[in-house]
Amino acid sequence: MSSLNDIRHQLRKLDFPTNALEALSRIEQLITSRAKQDVAMDLISEFVFQERVRDTDLRHKLGNRHSNSPQLLVSQLNLIQEFQLVLTLVEFFSRPGADATRNAVFLSLFGSNLNPGRSSILAKLISTSISGSVAPCLASAGTWMQQLGCTSSASTEIAKSLVKDFVIYSKKTSEQLKMLPMVAPRFAANFMTAVADLYMNESVGTGAMVPPPDMLLDVFTEWITDNPSLCLASQQPLALPSGAIAMPVVTPLAGLIRWTVLAGIQSNKPQNNVAYSKLHLGLLETILQIPPPNGPATAINSQHLIQIIHPLNAHARKLNIENVVPESCEPFQLSLEKFAQAIQVALHSKCIYGSIPQLLGLLESLPTNNLMEIVIKANRN
Repeated sequence: MSSLNDIRHQLRKLDFPTNALEALSRIEQLITSRAKQDVAMDLISEFVFQERVRDTDLRHKLGNRHSNSPQLLVSQLNLIQEFQLVLTLVEFFSRPGADATRNAVFLSLFGSNLNPGRSSILAKLISTSISGSVAPCLASAGTWMQQLGCTSSASTEIAKSLVKDFVIYSKKTSEQLKMLPMVAPRFAANFMTAVADLYMNESVGTGAMVPPPDMLLDVFTEWITDNPSLCLASQQPLALPSGAIAMPVVTPLAGLIRWTVLAGIQSNKPQNNVAYSKLHLGLLETILQIPPPNGPATAINSQHLIQIIHPLNAHARKLNIENVVPESCEPFQLSLEKFAQAIQVALHSKCIYGSIPQLLGLLESLPTNNLMEIVIKANRN
């Protein structure tokens, strides 16, 4: 393998983005051989993202060992060059090759320590890949989300960007977005997990219960109705380099259950109630089709279900202040019934992991609901 100086000398003879594509091939060779990883990271910074150290004196202060950290670098690319780089990355990741190698390169390019420049390019790359139905690139993006965590700040920032591109700024749902589960099921599942965390979640942003856009609700409902196994696509084995450890999987089920349960106490649109009911039915059908686990359950974390209890109790307190009895409030009781249905079906399918006794105990703190009481008593034993 040539030295870093030799490789740099060869690449500097080429114009951008030709040198970026050539650099990616060299980077792939370095990562595959698992040698000179620091050389690969230097090539990524200099020739792929065209980055330079923010402060010219910083490299000398920190030493070369730390100066290639993405957070200390700033991209020199203009908007046209960014577009050229996105097309170059699409071309590179569309080449035939081993999934594990492609994923390793993707993870090296877009690690957890993303700077704004790389994050912007990643968002454009994934958006372009969705528009062009570029399956290999989206498969690697799905692996990236899973390894970093679908609800990590990096993943949710990408999810926000995609929602803007394909939902908020769109007058109608694109065919490419509708077909995403067919093109890249793992990415679609992980995208749902990330997006589910953005809405109907008091722990995000200001703490307000922000409902998802109607178009997004319809798309997810259609995805799950047409393909009940989609929510579990992230549980398929990952193609990772030898020695790499797959991170724990979080499915979108608990987050979407939160949407359907809390919608009844948040939405004032009758048509939305129908849409949420369709999503709720699709989720129940998905859970019922989950095969019995050979080992511990992996589909729904009990702690994620417990997070739904607090906003329900908070709404009950609000009703009491308004002199409305929670037990006689039809929308509130309907939310509790949906929650009880989801929990009963999930317990029956043995797909909840974590402390089930703790979950049942906290459910008792909710206002009285006949179906919820039946579920609690039936599962106490």
